[in-house]
Amino acid sequence: MSESFVLQSGSGSRWVLYPPQDPYGDGYVLALPTELHGDGMTATAVVEIDGIFVNPQTVRLSEFFTRLAAGWRGWDGVRHWTSARGQLTIEATHDGFGRVSLAVTLRAAEIAPSFAPWSATLLFGVEADRELGPLALRLSQFLETEP
Repeated sequence: MSESFVLQSGSGSRWVLYPPQDPYGDGYVLALPTELHGDGMTATAVVEIDGIFVNPQTVRLSEFFTRLAAGWRGWDGVRHWTSARGQLTIEATHDGFGRVSLAVTLRAAEIAPSFAPWSATLLFGVEADRELGPLALRLSQFLETEP
């Protein structure tokens, strides 16, 4: 699959996921090239996510969004999801009035001690009743094509 998954805000900020790859050919770990674009900033990283064979206690990215969509009427506090090595973090909050805020943070992978760490966060607003369900479905379909 050559298409990417894109979440775009009204201000033009974008979160882009490119098709996952199976670097070891075993289905356990997938490499997911990821980008954040906003306010003149671009951050890129290859994020490791759990593959097809996953620990049953681990919540996959698509499942996290499916659970958000199922709770579209609201929840208290912050719901979190973090990739296998912490390069991608998503924090979701519901304002109680039908709007969900998604804080998407991308971090540099720990490559070497001399490599300067960095992180970038963008905030996306999603209407809980109209946009969250289709977003979860689109992401799930995108990740279902995992190799």
